[in-house]
Amino acid sequence: MKTKNTNLFTPLDKGQMQDLTQEVKETLATGTTKNILSAADLWNIQRMRRVRVQRRYFV
Repeated sequence: MKTKNTNLFTPLDKGQMQDLTQEVKETLATGTTKNILSAADLWNIQRMRRVRVQRRYFV
């Protein structure tokens, strides 16, 4: 039984290699709102995590 496979991918020619490595210009998403977490939000996240952990050991 063969334990190593040396031919995982088919060989690529120069055109395919250039297509795969071509630089793509990034675009920024506009019109999105960024939510800023407050101290109360972080406290609530930690409180919910604490309850979930307790429920895990309750069962």
